[in-house]
Amino acid sequence: MEGQQMKTRMNDFGRKGWAIVIFVLFIYLFSSTAGDTLNVTAEFLAMHLGMDSGNALLMMFAIGGFLGVPVSLVFGLIVAKFKVKWPTVILFFVYAVIWLVNGLATSFALCAAMLILLSAISNAVNLISTQQIMNNWFPKKKGIALGISTAGMPLSGAVMVFVFQRMILGTGISAPYYLMFAVCIVLALLTAFWFKNYPEEAGAFPDNEPISDAQIAKNLEELDSYRSPFTVGRLFRTKQFWQIVVIFSFLFIGLIGLLQQMVPRLMAVGLDQTQSIGWLTIASIVGIPMSYVWGLIDQKVGTKPAVRTFALLWTIMMILSAVGSGLASLPISVVSVVFLSCMHGGMANLMPSMIIQVFGRFDFVAANKLVVPFVVGIRMSSLLIIPVMLGMAGLGNETIGFRNVFLIFAVLAVIAFATACAIKTDCIGKVAEE
Repeated sequence: MEGQQMKTRMNDFGRKGWAIVIFVLFIYLFSSTAGDTLNVTAEFLAMHLGMDSGNALLMMFAIGGFLGVPVSLVFGLIVAKFKVKWPTVILFFVYAVIWLVNGLATSFALCAAMLILLSAISNAVNLISTQQIMNNWFPKKKGIALGISTAGMPLSGAVMVFVFQRMILGTGISAPYYLMFAVCIVLALLTAFWFKNYPEEAGAFPDNEPISDAQIAKNLEELDSYRSPFTVGRLFRTKQFWQIVVIFSFLFIGLIGLLQQMVPRLMAVGLDQTQSIGWLTIASIVGIPMSYVWGLIDQKVGTKPAVRTFALLWTIMMILSAVGSGLASLPISVVSVVFLSCMHGGMANLMPSMIIQVFGRFDFVAANKLVVPFVVGIRMSSLLIIPVMLGMAGLGNETIGFRNVFLIFAVLAVIAFATACAIKTDCIGKVAEE
């Protein structure tokens, strides 16, 4: 589908298409909130539970990330069988209950269990539901549509961290959890009563590209009856599947590590906690427009060149981060954070765009249901790499530990870049007739 001609402007999604883009933006936003706000809530929850620090709660959330692997796999299989709408409705209701119980928890055991589930469920919503919706509605205009909707992820870091902090200080520890309960119920109801799996069901067109009534009917019939030939066995024998897994899991390892450790590594080079959190907020704010920019690059030059460029710049950023930490240089470290801000927004939209590019609208769900669990599982290894490297460096040598972490991430980014150069992105899945 690379380089396909379109009859309408690349940002012309139509009224219903724009509604879907904004709807998915909010799904990205609120499915990212659990992890983003943990920077604030961990210590407040620890005090509420009578604990000395929030480290144990952070560890529970990390465990939930590993649980997200089987959860995402099972959810992906369910979406492949029953389509995305009703499984997502059910998951939103489950997500709502978990937020509510977490806000009411008065014991470490219950709070820990809810944090594990929040982490696992948020991964499934963030990477399965959103990507499937965008594939169904925007198979050609995927770059620009994803560039706008994935802005919800950095928007979460910029807005929800502030909202949670203000609500906890002003109303109490449970207040933001009640808010998230209400938000998830609203999302569940919108998905149930307003959202349609396909634009053809909503009286619209894929990508807002007009097609005949006969083609709409044919699309709906094929989408309902189509059985992808990309079984698990065939995917495992497909080189592009493994190349996509390598590219994005190796890049995501660095993203998870950078965001999780931004505050500690900036404190290691001389900033206090408030200043470090301020830079985390700045990174999130800058990431909002840059998400659109990366989507625009994807749409303009094609997915493979966009991913290749991203991986190269990501490698440079990791080397810069390593130099900043190794020299304990505050200016270089701050420059690397600004660099990250410009890259952060592109990560989430390039992965589904590449899967759509290679497997097409009809076979996306078959590939995505396996790509996501692999990427989630591999990227969580950053939570093992970081403590090992910091432990090897020893107390008082945190800057050296972080330098070694970023050097490992840089090597992985080089591998991702080489793989992005090698992958063939001609569509190997079924393509809808014009």
